[in-house]
Amino acid sequence: MRALAWLAACGMALLALAGQARAEQQDIRLGRYESRTIVTGTDLRSRPTGFAACLADVLVKVSGDPTATDDPRLPAVAGQPAAFVADFDYWDRMSGISHHDEQGSSDRPYNLTVRFVPARVDAALRALGRQPWPDPRPVLVPLIHVTAASGVFDITREEPRAAGMRAALAESGEKYGMALRIPPPPLPDAAALPPGEAAVVGSLVLSEAAHGWVGTWHLDWQGRGYDWGLSGVNFDEAFRQAVRGAMQIVSGHGLPR
Repeated sequence: MRALAWLAACGMALLALAGQARAEQQDIRLGRYESRTIVTGTDLRSRPTGFAACLADVLVKVSGDPTATDDPRLPAVAGQPAAFVADFDYWDRMSGISHHDEQGSSDRPYNLTVRFVPARVDAALRALGRQPWPDPRPVLVPLIHVTAASGVFDITREEPRAAGMRAALAESGEKYGMALRIPPPPLPDAAALPPGEAAVVGSLVLSEAAHGWVGTWHLDWQGRGYDWGLSGVNFDEAFRQAVRGAMQIVSGHGLPR
């Protein structure tokens, strides 16, 4: 338990710093047909892998269907990601930090932002038996209670301990093309949200037994309740799963994985 308490204390102390660090990184919002990933250098060594990762993200984001990338037809349909690319650019994640003797310029980490040709992405989805998911999309409202050895709190706009988590939720929303609204305190009743909003009710618990965070999520949609979750991950992955699962439900693509 001491190890967990120490981990939690260190982790929670870094949450605010994490939020600040994320805010200082490239702050350019992505469109529906754009994606961003981290690569090493700006040459061709990692560019094809980066293109492939970004195209997979866009196929999911545009369709609202996380299972699109599991389709066995995908290699035949989108096996040449560069053919879908309209343009791309790099941003040095270590901008402002001088190069040093142990690091060549090609080894620096970069954000690779890729913009794809919408018509080609749409055609690929149709070839996979899917369609672009049109607007309007529901706004997701995370109503999440966090339990850690250092304390308990709700993820709200004003909670300082949730700074890094708010940033992680925002990144998850951008990854999946879902708008998120972080509520002010206190957390509202899920049933009281206005039309056009969907509440993702959940808890995030730091667990020594699970060697990480345990996330449990619930969403009521069109008269039916859905529950899903995962364990033993960092909170970034927990939030990605929460947003991905909610997207899959509200877009009509079945149960979360």
